[in-house]
Amino acid sequence: MTPNVVTIDSSQTIESAARVMANHGISSVIVYSDGKPVGILTERDILTRIVAVGHDPRKVTVAEIMTPEIVTCSPDTPIEEACRTMQLKRIKKLAVVENDSLAGIVSLTDIANRQPELMEQIRNGYSNGFVDDIFQLLNLAEGQHLEFKSSLRYDMNTRQVNQSLELVILKTICAFMNSEGGTLLIGLSDEREVVGIENDYKVLRHPTQDCFENHLLGLISNTIGNYYMPYIEVLFHNVVGKDLCQVNILSSPKPAFLNNGGKQEFYVRTGNTSRPFSISEASQYIRERWG
Repeated sequence: MTPNVVTIDSSQTIESAARVMANHGISSVIVYSDGKPVGILTERDILTRIVAVGHDPRKVTVAEIMTPEIVTCSPDTPIEEACRTMQLKRIKKLAVVENDSLAGIVSLTDIANRQPELMEQIRNGYSNGFVDDIFQLLNLAEGQHLEFKSSLRYDMNTRQVNQSLELVILKTICAFMNSEGGTLLIGLSDEREVVGIENDYKVLRHPTQDCFENHLLGLISNTIGNYYMPYIEVLFHNVVGKDLCQVNILSSPKPAFLNNGGKQEFYVRTGNTSRPFSISEASQYIRERWG
């Protein structure tokens, strides 16, 4: 369990909450009211309920957009039960509450890092469509609906940040949106070797999963657009002691363009590649697909 959890009062503005989350490199924060935890605010809440619809974050309070149903456990909850609750609810963290007070946070990553043998037992004996999916994906080859990338921005050859790698990731996401959707696995080589994303952590503001997710979502928001954020799901898995990032991309109800240095680019998934379309090709494709 992680003690000293970052919290915010429900009366605070979204602008204040976003600043707190950015300063701590986290993607969610527990919301308090009258000294009790009453909900949770996530970066996705801010992107989809504030940014995407054009609301002013200075004029909206946390209470107005937070998720009021916070999933909790007690300090004496068996770790197996806590783990299965997270898997069933498809969440990454549980608030640990004692006598109506927040005692800490426990996450699947905490469990995997500290009790890997427990996670292995649960994977072997419990099917839930969450953790098991990653092992099914690892046995598949790249194709129309699956792409592997070794890192988000860390260049394995030069051992430094390479922003062109981020651009490749964004092209893939855009192509999946303009096609039938798909899954992007980051931290896996083309040969399906698990290399992890720990090197990416080292070149971020904070070396954490939350900061990795924030950075990735920020890239998507800035280059593809806030409208498309609800069609993105980011998950993390720990495999052989290394973190993998699974990005599930839904097919978009309207064309998605990539803003690359002020130039609008259009990509479509064709087989195992993300193919750039010319203006005429994109126009014809858009007419045929979206009318």
